Amino acid sequence: MSEPALSLSASPSSSAPIDSPAPPPTAPASADYPSPFMGWLTVAILFLLYILSLTDRNIMALMVGPIKQDLGLSDLQISLLQGPAFAVLFCLCAIPLGMALDRFSRRIVLYLSVTVWSIAAAACGLAGSFIGLAMARAGVGAGESGFGTGSYSVVGDSFPPHRVSLAMSVFIMGGVMGAGIVFLLGGPIVGAAMKAGPATWPLFGTLQPWQQVFIMTGAPGILLAFLVFLFREPPRRKAVSAGAGYGEAWAYIRRHKPLYIAAFVGFGLAYAATIGFQLWTPVYLARVHGWQPAQIGPVIGIAQIAAAALIPLHGWTVDRLYRRGRKDAHLFWCLMTVLAAAPFGIAAFLVASPWATVACYWCFMALILSTASMGPATVQVVTPAYLRGRVSALYVLASGLIAMAGGPAFIGLVTDKLWGDEMKVGLSLITSVFCVLLPAALLFALGRASMRRAHEGDPV
Repeated sequence: MSEPALSLSASPSSSAPIDSPAPPPTAPASADYPSPFMGWLTVAILFLLYILSLTDRNIMALMVGPIKQDLGLSDLQISLLQGPAFAVLFCLCAIPLGMALDRFSRRIVLYLSVTVWSIAAAACGLAGSFIGLAMARAGVGAGESGFGTGSYSVVGDSFPPHRVSLAMSVFIMGGVMGAGIVFLLGGPIVGAAMKAGPATWPLFGTLQPWQQVFIMTGAPGILLAFLVFLFREPPRRKAVSAGAGYGEAWAYIRRHKPLYIAAFVGFGLAYAATIGFQLWTPVYLARVHGWQPAQIGPVIGIAQIAAAALIPLHGWTVDRLYRRGRKDAHLFWCLMTVLAAAPFGIAAFLVASPWATVACYWCFMALILSTASMGPATVQVVTPAYLRGRVSALYVLASGLIAMAGGPAFIGLVTDKLWGDEMKVGLSLITSVFCVLLPAALLFALGRASMRRAHEGDPV
């Protein structure tokens, strides 16, 4: 799945009490919005680059077997490459890059982000060891760190308020669908490379098929990065305060601790389980059922895209519950969908047929992807406007580290250290349902009362 859909931009500080929102800064009277054509061109370009980022991030999931064999790696090392090697710099770079986006041209920051991650993704194809591949993956994470934040900022400033929600929902849904598109298109690419075998490239020498795939999918981004200069840099709609700190944000979080634990940790665990399923279900189909990447990619890709298409339904349901007076609607709905998803996540790796596995996988994803947008939405609806930027930054940092570092690593660790057999990766995925996903449901349940109190006692 994609990273949490929140901006890390600094939020203006206020001298008002923490429970009283400061008046929102007004946009300059002379600021005009780009034309509708330019606005949707912006969304289209960023949508394309979002898919590219997910390709460079997740293509490894289709090449686990060859990489393990050529580099002599364990499942734990593979999981470290898919998770922490990417996630640590991705999360740590988010806050300084968010500040850069507030102070410099957002198009320049986006261009540099795409260029850096593309070079690093291609460099994965030149790695000949675990350390080399880990360093390249870290570069991908660092480069991608500023892209999501910058994209949300640009899209948000490219449309008038009554049209922002549609544009943002299209971009967010496209990002989640992008994970499926990676498998749909990446599967045939990987299959063709594996069939062709090793090849000798000028300057680089003999490259294994998986190395060729990394270069072929990473290098185009170096040119595609220039697409960001095709759209207009929209005027900024929010004032920037260089002195805004995090003290009052922490104070507000502490006042509603169960709620923010549910948001930061609960959604982080839900994302971790989701990412673990996305990255390791293809491995399960390859190991246990003998499927090849050319078959796994399209099948998993279509299942992922079909599940992501239901995200607006989750949002519509929560909006209706919220309008009817259920102020804990976001956590309530995620609690229900997580509990409903768990049996499908367990059954997926107990059934005998690979097609039954795929069907259960789709049901699991269709339900669990309710959390994809509800985490950011929860933070937005309960946090005072003048604190949202800083609280959002903390949310992205906490949930991102848990999800992207913990999700893939947990599966590899359990497979290697608990079961001691790579063929039992399905049992590891079942274990993640009990040890990762169900604790998230518990946190959602415990946070509901605090969310109601935040609405009733603290105007936001």
